[in-house]
Amino acid sequence: MVDGKPDMSMAPPFVQGMDLTGLRFTRVSPGQFDMVWTIEAHLTHYDGMVQGGIVNVIADTGQSFAYSTTSKEMEAFSTADFVTRFIRPMKTGDVIEVNSEVVNRSRRLGIVETRFINQQTGKLCVTVTGSWMIVNRDFGGPSTSN
Repeated sequence: MVDGKPDMSMAPPFVQGMDLTGLRFTRVSPGQFDMVWTIEAHLTHYDGMVQGGIVNVIADTGQSFAYSTTSKEMEAFSTADFVTRFIRPMKTGDVIEVNSEVVNRSRRLGIVETRFINQQTGKLCVTVTGSWMIVNRDFGGPSTSN
């Protein structure tokens, strides 16, 4: 996954439509997932600054991979909430290190932090803290509850 070219045909439809070709996976280890993101103009506002929702999609991606590395068995999980703090703007052409780390994991819930750091300046631009929960994703049949 880290060394190969991502197969975008396997990504969810909304990710395919966003064209995240500037995002590269760089490291995966237990509880951690790192990426480098070169910001492209199609992901920014008219003034070249990154659109905030894109930041959350990228954080969600890193956090989901980091959280999945802490599972001993196949589990379905989902984002419970996100807290995003924008500290410095990021703009077209910036190269950003995106580091996600699981800071706590219990039986049903985990906390994952993502830091967006400008590679040229070394300054922190954004932090995202996410809560992740184990879920039952069996949506296949009719509900038996009233």
